[in-house]
Amino acid sequence: MDAKTTGRFLAELRKEKGYTQKELGDKLMVTDKAISRWETGKGLPDTALLKPLSEILGVSVGELLAGKRVPPEQAQDETDSIVVEVVRHSRHTAARAAGFCLVIVGILLLLTPLVVTTQSKSGAWALGFAPIGAAVCLFLKKDSGHGKLLYWIGMGCLVLALILELLPFGAVMVMAPSPTERIMRTFSFFDLNVFGYGNFFPLLAGLLTVCSLLIGLFSAFRPLRSLCLRNAVFRCTEAAAVLSFAQIFFGMEYLSVVGALVCVCLFLSAVLQRTGNSQASRS
Repeated sequence: MDAKTTGRFLAELRKEKGYTQKELGDKLMVTDKAISRWETGKGLPDTALLKPLSEILGVSVGELLAGKRVPPEQAQDETDSIVVEVVRHSRHTAARAAGFCLVIVGILLLLTPLVVTTQSKSGAWALGFAPIGAAVCLFLKKDSGHGKLLYWIGMGCLVLALILELLPFGAVMVMAPSPTERIMRTFSFFDLNVFGYGNFFPLLAGLLTVCSLLIGLFSAFRPLRSLCLRNAVFRCTEAAAVLSFAQIFFGMEYLSVVGALVCVCLFLSAVLQRTGNSQASRS
């Protein structure tokens, strides 16, 4: 199904019937500009209009979407292929809409420090990179030739997450030596002081990150079980991403900029791995 092919066919049928764009639009209760958009391939008629439009022009819905007249003996096969194309087109449209929304959410999060005045040193704004990255993955997902590349970029994000977790700035402890005094200190995700004070999430996230990398490295030497192992890497990364974000339940101040970037890296790694694994399973 091609919008321009359908548009040209629609214009030919309209002229055969002797309708102007306005006359056809009046019959369908749409504007002549809508008819013009369809005929120039800039859009397709709404699904609710396909049946009445095809009846007015004297063709079947399948022929209208195919952009050509179809012999009766080929009608069923042509209709089946059109249905498949319509479903695929709908999925791509939904993916584009979701990607656009994710980009908007990401930009709003990144702009938060400019419009919100707060004494907190929270790095929650850095989470804005996650939806933007997810939107990029949605757009790349349409091209099935990038599966392996996306997976290894995801593993690169995992390595970056581990490096950030090792830095002494990711996990936050807020201590109150007196009712009016609060002291904030930052630690590595692997520092046992944080674990000892009841914040288990950073250490668990760090250990799962290490497990993900070890399983990923092992999968490179086991090609026969590669996809199974890569799915295990994805599950571990997914859990690590959730745990790294869970610190925020103690309060926004418990999420430093480095901690937020760890969340972003783990989230993007999981999305990229999932996309790469999905394409690999279909190939």
